[in-house]
Amino acid sequence: MDFLESIKVKDGEVYNLFYHQQRVNATFKNFFKGKKVLNLEKIISSLEIPQKGLYKLRVVYNDNKCFTEFVPYEINPINSLRLVTDNSIEYSFKSLDRNCLNNLKKEITEDEIIIVKNGEITDCSYANLAFWDGKEWFTPKSFLLNGTCRQRLLSEGKIKETKINAQSIFKYKKIGLINAMIDLEELVLDISKVSV
Repeated sequence: MDFLESIKVKDGEVYNLFYHQQRVNATFKNFFKGKKVLNLEKIISSLEIPQKGLYKLRVVYNDNKCFTEFVPYEINPINSLRLVTDNSIEYSFKSLDRNCLNNLKKEITEDEIIIVKNGEITDCSYANLAFWDGKEWFTPKSFLLNGTCRQRLLSEGKIKETKINAQSIFKYKKIGLINAMIDLEELVLDISKVSV
């Protein structure tokens, strides 16, 4: 099985490597016990890092191989989201196999999905979620993938974790998408853009 890290690189600076390495460590502990853990810092030090612009550094790996590439990145605009329920979905490790997420998107005409599992809000297909109540940002406790940006924002106190079910999202004013490439408040929609 192949896994993936998507690391933000902007104007030559590599972002949040600590959290990406933690996730790689957890992946090796779970899937490749006893194998030498991939060292992201060592891999990146051997790469020619673009010095201008925004890039996604894709690191695709398993226990015995690693592939890297820099891909120019722009945030795709999202104008509509739809709640989609899947009570059996599992995506707790960032696997290259995203069929469970992509298949849910086939059911909608909106730009993006919000995945509901057992009545609880989790993530969208490529990002964690944050909800603005007019004063603070909150992120669901019932996430699928504990993303690197989510972890960093929690540790910085910029978002708070709380239980958010499918019925309660409309008490919030805005919804934000966050991932390694998209920071808090970079991609935000009014909650009215969510369909049930």
